[in-house]
Amino acid sequence: MGLIAIQAVPSIPREGLPYWIFWLMLCFILLLVFFIFLRDKRLRMRLSAFLAGARRRSVLIRLKFKLKKERQARAAALRKLGERAWGEDIRVPGSESVFAQLKNLLAERNAAQKEWQDTVSEVEKQHARLDEVVALYRKKREVEAALKKPFDDLLKQKRDEEKALKRLERNGELARQLDDIERDREETRKRIQKHQEAIKAIEADGAGRRREVEKEIRSLSRRKERIQDRIKAVEAEQQELYLMLGRILEEKRSDSRALEPFYWELDEVNDRIETMLHRIDTLSGGNGALLPPPLR
Repeated sequence: MGLIAIQAVPSIPREGLPYWIFWLMLCFILLLVFFIFLRDKRLRMRLSAFLAGARRRSVLIRLKFKLKKERQARAAALRKLGERAWGEDIRVPGSESVFAQLKNLLAERNAAQKEWQDTVSEVEKQHARLDEVVALYRKKREVEAALKKPFDDLLKQKRDEEKALKRLERNGELARQLDDIERDREETRKRIQKHQEAIKAIEADGAGRRREVEKEIRSLSRRKERIQDRIKAVEAEQQELYLMLGRILEEKRSDSRALEPFYWELDEVNDRIETMLHRIDTLSGGNGALLPPPLR
């Protein structure tokens, strides 16, 4: 009973620190850290330098990304300048070799385009030929099937006659009629078989002709794709030569009024690039390793 009485006594809750004291101490510690930070100039400078460095790196990344786009715009402007000079036959010292290469490429491209057009025409002819072959052999099969149909009908008729005669009482005359019908049926079957063989021969011949034309079409299609690849390669080389010519024209400027809008566009892009390069140089502290390559 004494043990039961002891267990029945409620436990006394343990005392602890109030929550407000915990928060007060935490605020005091933070305030102490803040005052230490205010008094320690070196710590402030290190933290400021760290944050400034992070911002500077972020700005540098954005600038380099924009610079990459501007360089692409510069290359496009140079290509347009070179292409316009080629179209207007505007030459400057040092551009003769590029003009000669472009002339050769133009002749090669024209020849390839003519070959491509001829190949396309040949493919169209072969498709028309394939349609003709299919239609021709379909017609032949229909004709042969039409010639076979009367014998199919006759065979069915003889079969029905034989069934009807077999229901009658057998005698000499009936046996003779059945023999005649059997001979007619055999002759009809031979003719039907002959037409069936003719139909199979027509189908086999038609399939062979169709495969022959389809093979030619596939060969021409592959040839057309090769010519297209060659034209694309020539056009890519043309673009590189336009870029080369544009650089020559940028270095040795022409007085032609036809090129003025292209020079204006190029100068605007160059100004933006120079501004970005200056900002990158400033942010990188003159560290050449961090600078992008110069303009080309």
